[in-house]
Amino acid sequence: MVRRIISLVLALLFALFAYFQFNDPDPVIWVSIYGYVAVIGFLAFMQKFYQIPTLIGILVCAAGTLYLLPSVYDWLANHSDVSLLYGMAPDKPYIEESRECGGLFIALMGMVYFYFQGKNS
Repeated sequence: MVRRIISLVLALLFALFAYFQFNDPDPVIWVSIYGYVAVIGFLAFMQKFYQIPTLIGILVCAAGTLYLLPSVYDWLANHSDVSLLYGMAPDKPYIEESRECGGLFIALMGMVYFYFQGKNS
């Protein structure tokens, strides 16, 4: 029962994350990613587990996280005095890319949780 509640809470959070991405400069990408995680979470809540779609989500989130990781390194190594809450600026792409990397990492953790929830059910 606790796993189902966690799945529902995560699904609702990712649905909310997807909703907030509609004002992003590239909403299609982020609404799709967060929406996908939300759907997998709602399916997990309903105790319907689909291993292949969940693994695809894990691979996409992991690949995106790894792709954006150099921006996080750039921020930490060269610009750690700049807050990630600072507004986006064309001359500071590491801010937005570090945020995106964090979002993908959170999505990855959610997908991994749903994967193991399916394996243990």
